[in-house]
Amino acid sequence: MNIPEYYENLSIRLTEVLDASGLRDDLRWWRIRTWLQIEELERILMETHGTNGRVHCFGGQAEATTTDGLLSDIDRLAVLNYAILQDLQFWELSPSTEETFLMVADDSTPPGYVKLQLVQRDAPILVNNYQDEEIRTDRKRRSVLGNNTFVFKLPHTHEYHGPASSAYFNGVTMDIVVALQAHCWPGQATKWMSSRGRIYNWPARQIIDVIQKTGVFVVPVGHKLSSEQHLEWRLSFSFGEKLLMLKFNSTQYKCYVMLKYIKKIFINMTSREEILTSYHCKTCMFYVIENTPVYLWQPNNLLFCIDLCMRQLLSWVGCKHCPNYFIPEENMFLGRNLGAVQGNIANILHELLGQNGKYITRISYDNIGENVVRVCQSLPMELVDPNKNTLATTFAYLGNLLELLCFVPATHNTVRLNVIMLSHGLKHEMGNIVRSLCFSGLGSHLTSQCLEHDIPNQENLTMAHELLFLGTHSDVASGNLKLAAFYLALNNLDTMEEVLNHVDAMLTGNVIGAVGMISKENTFSKIVRENFSLEDVIKQYLALPVFYGPSDVHSIAKVLVLEIFRSTVSDPGVDKHVAHWIPIAMLVPELYLYFLQYQCYYLQRRVALTLVALSNVIWIAQVELQVLDTFMTNSTVVIWRHDFLNCQLTLLFRATTTLNLLAYCLKQNLRPMDAFKVLCKSMKMKNHHNAAMWQIATFINSTVRISNVRRGE
Repeated sequence: MNIPEYYENLSIRLTEVLDASGLRDDLRWWRIRTWLQIEELERILMETHGTNGRVHCFGGQAEATTTDGLLSDIDRLAVLNYAILQDLQFWELSPSTEETFLMVADDSTPPGYVKLQLVQRDAPILVNNYQDEEIRTDRKRRSVLGNNTFVFKLPHTHEYHGPASSAYFNGVTMDIVVALQAHCWPGQATKWMSSRGRIYNWPARQIIDVIQKTGVFVVPVGHKLSSEQHLEWRLSFSFGEKLLMLKFNSTQYKCYVMLKYIKKIFINMTSREEILTSYHCKTCMFYVIENTPVYLWQPNNLLFCIDLCMRQLLSWVGCKHCPNYFIPEENMFLGRNLGAVQGNIANILHELLGQNGKYITRISYDNIGENVVRVCQSLPMELVDPNKNTLATTFAYLGNLLELLCFVPATHNTVRLNVIMLSHGLKHEMGNIVRSLCFSGLGSHLTSQCLEHDIPNQENLTMAHELLFLGTHSDVASGNLKLAAFYLALNNLDTMEEVLNHVDAMLTGNVIGAVGMISKENTFSKIVRENFSLEDVIKQYLALPVFYGPSDVHSIAKVLVLEIFRSTVSDPGVDKHVAHWIPIAMLVPELYLYFLQYQCYYLQRRVALTLVALSNVIWIAQVELQVLDTFMTNSTVVIWRHDFLNCQLTLLFRATTTLNLLAYCLKQNLRPMDAFKVLCKSMKMKNHHNAAMWQIATFINSTVRISNVRRGE
């Protein structure tokens, strides 16, 4: 192998730049472990709703192969509980399985695709000549599953792109595909398991065996050029590919990311349609690694390895055939408009290969090119919080899942919570966090039950306090705020103040997602630098909202009860997808902190501190209104209509709740007219499902009564 002499020095410099840009090994594995824990949260959420199945995360986010410049999608695969067989001899009767299907193919079925023939429920017998809403009859009279069957199972608020339902989340696209899993190896990929020669022993035999045991997914999409496209399912080896990606060494990992840069900057910029995809680059990596010695993949050879991969891509473009790694007969260029841009792509790859590595200085994303030049000139790199956006997306998604889990204590009974907490499936870090959230919810429920009676059961009240204390280990704020509300209900104001001071100190630090809070130093850099576990990150840096439901009404302030019962029916004038009414109160942690501080100081008759707390509630209200205004005036924030409606409704709910609590405090502070103006503003923003109407009704009623008393009526 003829490697230019200067390639070694340039490769080492490029490696240094990529490491500094957030692609070093420790951050890579931290992100991978985090997304594995996110998968665990997804599973717990499905269990809490009694759903059979799993959600798996794949793609650049889960593989940690995305950067701020690449900004990969969040790819999720929702696997339903269907049995998919390769051979009927492995059929077994299972009451938990909804249906059983056999993977079948014939001469007209394209490589990499199968049909799913229905099997009788009570016997290993194939079904023919049967048809209903889901089952179709193919040209051989077999009863097969149509690939548009599960579209209705995806959220109606999303856009559909082929088999994927897409939404917009925190600046990136979030795709979810409903799939079925076959815990067996398809016959079409048998050669990959056995007869393919691997002179460099990659992947190792034990990895091949693990991949075989994991099986494959079947995804509801047919071949674009097939006459029975609506009946075909594509074989997806996402599990196997993910395992292979995890076996990449540091240089292989960086090489793949560099291919994604090259694809995005040089190749796909010349075409409206994405002809060359990240999946093509990943397939290229698999083939090149399999056919090269492991000692070649070292930091000083990074640039040469990138060139090898580009030459492989060039050969595929030249012959218009990109072979699937597991089923080489499947051409992954078919169905793409490669012919129109084949010459352009080939010329671009030829040009890049002829530049002897100089093209890397033209990579503008993440300052890669500029920093390579600076390092070669012995100048310091210009880095601004590497991976800030990618980590922000990860934490935003993680926080979103934890918020959904917070709904469970507010909307489920204690029996369901006990089942969740005792589940053997709650593992490691996520198990501890979920248990803390459930403890906090149980403690709030039990407190409400005790305070419902004139003489509370002291034993149950003590147990409620213990549960709430255990719940303080979930995140920065939510558990502690519920504990402070417990002390408020018992009029233990001194202890309540101590808890609130602790939360106040935590929220003014480096909190992720805190409304209006400015970090003292870069939070993400600190998390990475100190190598925090995910559990520690959630406990020390993530501030979750506080949720209350109908079972908490006796342990919270009256104004929050109004927020829970802010309506009684759905408003027919609102969009049908977002008009449902959920009897629940959601409080931003900063708002609830300052509200509780106001209540504490008000009852202690500490006027100066009461006014400080009130000014903080006013400030939070201004921040919430500003966030809402920014969202409404920025039309590029959300792409799809229903995502926009959901985000708008959430922000409106947050803003009106903030205004309603502010009005309650103003009324306590003997400023009734100011309170009335705030309530009117709240109603003007959202005239349905708004607890402000109850406060206004109470306000008018009390005003009329006072007027009548003054007139002597």
